[in-house]
Amino acid sequence: MQMTGAEAVVQTLTEQGIDTVFGIVGAHTIEIYEALYHKQDDITHITARHECGAGFMADGYARAGGDVGVCLAITGPGVTNAATALAQAYSDSSPLLLITSQSESRFADQYVGAHHQLKDQLAVTGGCTAYNQRVEDPQQVPHAVASAITYLRRRRPQAVHIEIPTDVLGQKAEMNLSPDVDMEVLTPSHDHVKQAADILRSARRPLLWLGGGAAGASEHLTRLAELLGAAVVVTCAGKGVVPGDHPLNLGNHLRSEKLKQFVASSDAALIVGSQLAASETSSGEIDFPADTVRVDVDLSENRFYRPRLQIRSDAGLFARQLVDVLCSQQGDPGAGDEYRKEIEQLRGSLLDDEPEAQDQRKIIEVLRQNLGDEDILVCDMTVLCYRASSEYTARKPRSFLFPRGLGTLGWSMPAALGAKLARPERRVLSVCGDGGFLFTASELATAVKYKIPVPVLVLNNDSYGMVARIQKMRGKHEFGTDLTNPDFVDLARSFGAQAQRVNTPQKLDTRLQEAFSADGPTVIEMPVDF
Repeated sequence: MQMTGAEAVVQTLTEQGIDTVFGIVGAHTIEIYEALYHKQDDITHITARHECGAGFMADGYARAGGDVGVCLAITGPGVTNAATALAQAYSDSSPLLLITSQSESRFADQYVGAHHQLKDQLAVTGGCTAYNQRVEDPQQVPHAVASAITYLRRRRPQAVHIEIPTDVLGQKAEMNLSPDVDMEVLTPSHDHVKQAADILRSARRPLLWLGGGAAGASEHLTRLAELLGAAVVVTCAGKGVVPGDHPLNLGNHLRSEKLKQFVASSDAALIVGSQLAASETSSGEIDFPADTVRVDVDLSENRFYRPRLQIRSDAGLFARQLVDVLCSQQGDPGAGDEYRKEIEQLRGSLLDDEPEAQDQRKIIEVLRQNLGDEDILVCDMTVLCYRASSEYTARKPRSFLFPRGLGTLGWSMPAALGAKLARPERRVLSVCGDGGFLFTASELATAVKYKIPVPVLVLNNDSYGMVARIQKMRGKHEFGTDLTNPDFVDLARSFGAQAQRVNTPQKLDTRLQEAFSADGPTVIEMPVDF
């Protein structure tokens, strides 16, 4: 079939099941947008107000929906603006695909000062993607796009960037829209599953450590914990893989010394879907037992640990087979009643007793009451969200979203818009601080344009409050953290959004109920002193 490179981009996206993309049209991507114009029945384009916002939307769409999020951007500034979103997705293993233009092929790898040209565009994204590539022939477009999507679906999804020169986008060629993309499904061997079963069955203090890569194995991992009587610890991305109120779930209290001591006392551990990052393991200080099994699609990034058994596998396939093997064996596996009682006692002792904690918990409880188990809380890097990352009860995977890896301010609101578009049947709530909100507040215009009914709770302390806390904790002066803010209610209304100001958890509860019934975005400002 004859078509341009740009038409092949759009057609391949639809062939791969992509029905929504985010981006901003530019002079170098007009050909792609012309192709999108003719495919509006098959693929929806959401026009953002900044490429970073578009990338965050695609990231939120991917996390909530469990599939690839796609962002489109122009050469040069489009790429540099979107790079932060790429880096955030990379750090949190979120399947984000960035497709951009590039200067004409004749200028490839030559800086001549062409319009939008970067000295080395691929170098900009190379440090925040699993891989990036330039497509130099229009016939290569379908294979490049299909390969990227397949990679993000079957491997560790750490963001991919494809750039296409403007002349390649406009050039016609004979296209194969069903390219042969060879990428095996990672299935565990029976021997590996049997070895893992033997290790866990013999343990009397078994532990499951679950990360975001375990989201697709929620049902089987919950069953596994119950079979073994195993304690469950989750990373921030793993919240909800086992319901947060399950009696075996110790949650995401990874900085707690009590939890660290408990992990060290276990005699066997199964780690699923976690990269064992420095931020999750206190830079390798958490002490796992000698009998540790790690299961992940990517085993290369473990810098701190050498588990007894490492299994490269899809988490869902592994967990299902492991449960089947354990159920087929004779005798009761796992821990006894005393261990279960110890877990239960520890669950109730992990909450800290900071004076301000109660005020924050009252707000978190209001959020929990207004969100069902399938609904989605999207957090920014703000004081309340740090507490919510450990204390908000998530009962389903992909119901608590947080930019934990890179820690990007301004992520929450655009990510929540993407999450709502991925899951329109669910309530989605964005929570951010006054500092982070203004990083991407322009995307309120996007929410109004497309009538995306997402409430945005802005906690206002006129400060970069988390940084001020850290300065104080380290005995430094609070400096550079005080802010001068606009009237957030007037600002939101100027965009055409609904807006209210509340000052108590009770009034927040009422406003949230109203906001979830609105036909567009609502900003709720809440002054706080934490």
